[in-house]
Amino acid sequence: MQALEKAPQVSFSPLLHSYTLEEFYALPDPGDRSHYELIGGFLFMVPPPDPPHGSIDSRLNRSLVQYLLGHQNLGEVHHPREPIYTDLFAGIYLEPDMMYVSQELLARMGRKRTSADIVFEYLSVSNAVYDRTTKAHTYLALGVRELWLVDHSTMTVEVRYATELKGRPAWETWLYSKGDLAESRVLAGWQVSVDELFDGLV
Repeated sequence: MQALEKAPQVSFSPLLHSYTLEEFYALPDPGDRSHYELIGGFLFMVPPPDPPHGSIDSRLNRSLVQYLLGHQNLGEVHHPREPIYTDLFAGIYLEPDMMYVSQELLARMGRKRTSADIVFEYLSVSNAVYDRTTKAHTYLALGVRELWLVDHSTMTVEVRYATELKGRPAWETWLYSKGDLAESRVLAGWQVSVDELFDGLV
């Protein structure tokens, strides 16, 4: 009988270990297309996306880029593995499915991308609760102005707009469904047809 060498253990309980951003970067890759995210030093496992994640991303990306080009908007559009990250709040590292960052915000942030103007998350059974709660509230705390939660299972787009309630950051939520045009407040005039977004996707 022989003792096996112990592999480095990744801890998901803050009672055992709270990670700094530097420690987070040193973690081994999960190896199954999943990835880790970090919120307040706490580690979260994010499973790989399921179809039609890629089709939804392609359609939203095309619509957003066409709007930006048509309005001579020089902001940036990013996809994984581009993160929002900061060593504040005991360490944050999040990978939105897509995000828009304005030139004004880029100039204020400098080299580190600590926030975004608009974040997009495409929900699936495995990540919907996390995206709607823990991740959404973290985006709000980081100053994200608008959050789009795209749910293929219900054919809806939930758009949350950052506001204040009793002096604290809060989301104002609007739900767009069949026949509606989901609209942005950050990018005035940009609208997305819910019917066209989900057309033909199964």
